[in-house]
Amino acid sequence: MTGRTDGGNARMPYALGVDLGTARTTAAVSRNHRDSWSEPEVIPLDPADERPGVASVLYLTSDNAVEVGEAAARRAATEPERVTRDLLERIGDEVPLALGDQHYPAETLAAALVAWVVDRVEEHEGSPASQLVVTHPVGWGSHRRAVLQAALRDLDLPELTLLPRPVAAAEAYAAAERLEVGQEIAVYSLGASRFEAAVLRRGAFGFELGAHADSADVLGGALFDDLVTEHAAADLGELPSDPNGMAALRAACAEAKERLSTAVAVTIPTPPGSKKATVLLNRTDFDTMIRPVVEETVRILQRAIRSSGSAPDALRAVVLVGGSGHVPLITELVTAAVRVRVVAAEDPTTAIARGAALAGGRVAKPTVRAQPLPVTPTVTPAEVSHTDLMHFDDLGPEAADIGPPPPRPPVEIAPLDPPARGLARLTRRARGGTDVDELDPDDREVDESPRKRRRHTDHEDDE
Repeated sequence: MTGRTDGGNARMPYALGVDLGTARTTAAVSRNHRDSWSEPEVIPLDPADERPGVASVLYLTSDNAVEVGEAAARRAATEPERVTRDLLERIGDEVPLALGDQHYPAETLAAALVAWVVDRVEEHEGSPASQLVVTHPVGWGSHRRAVLQAALRDLDLPELTLLPRPVAAAEAYAAAERLEVGQEIAVYSLGASRFEAAVLRRGAFGFELGAHADSADVLGGALFDDLVTEHAAADLGELPSDPNGMAALRAACAEAKERLSTAVAVTIPTPPGSKKATVLLNRTDFDTMIRPVVEETVRILQRAIRSSGSAPDALRAVVLVGGSGHVPLITELVTAAVRVRVVAAEDPTTAIARGAALAGGRVAKPTVRAQPLPVTPTVTPAEVSHTDLMHFDDLGPEAADIGPPPPRPPVEIAPLDPPARGLARLTRRARGGTDVDELDPDDREVDESPRKRRRHTDHEDDE
């Protein structure tokens, strides 16, 4: 595969942003050319999937190799005990996930998924990244961030920064829209199963997180898909009896939902053997179905704005990101509630990954030159425990981190050679490359010394 070059033989250094989502994981790169970072480009990850990114589904083989995306999802029909989803929600939980006859912490498997993405991007670019930025939900406390960072640092990955998803969204917005220091934006992020809102202030060196709020219950595009599927089933009078037929109907309903962002009515194809060949759905009926869900997200957004204590004229815009960012009803209800400019990010489904890549370019060392494959250099992990892009004022005890979860019954966890990079090492050996030495165990520890700890604490919503 031909790597990106700057006109000579050297590969072009790049920063990689990875948005680790509940349903899909996306990646984008920003390349460095003559000390200038390019506009981010979304990298295709799964040839079997036309959508951006890859499904956040992981299959673990009997020899600890991993498959990700549609290939992993297909395994669920025959080996469901070796397939896992929803890794993001389980990170930090002391109860491990069972895959096959072994148990693995969710953060270890999530790190394997990220490493799989890093490998795909390396193959696309022809060289390793100079900087890796991985996003996470804004409501995560230090425990979840620490365990994910430790799992990622166990692998031979590029220099690492963890970044809250709304900050990455703000970076993407600021790259396209002028935003003065002191001005604020709100980020409305509606993913597959999670909604979060945040208010951010543009500082001299990045964005400062003013306040955030998120949903306690499942709110997102997957719920919209459920509602459309229920509508189709009611029209048909029954649900498909076989799992494949049900999966096909739900996939058709999800596609119809997306088409309703621009169409006033769509037809939904039904599985073979159904009473009707298609089901009709118009936007008015769709809006009626999803209105209670959208109204709840608007209330959460308003709570975040109130909590920020912003001056009335400081908020410049509300930026819509996530897979449902193009739904017209969302723009309508948010505009009515906050009475400021509401704008859907360019390609809301990839905005966070693109913003993470831009952020990576800002913290990467411009003098670092990536080396061509197949040799991956030994990398000393960055000591960034959160992000170099933000400054957090010390908050009062009411916003203190809730800490780790309560102890759970002990479960024996089998040692795991991190599956994604283990597979990558075997691949590199097959290509004639050299292997990478394991990092010193002392280097893997999360540095919590007062001198190096970032001034950060989560805002906890007490409403």
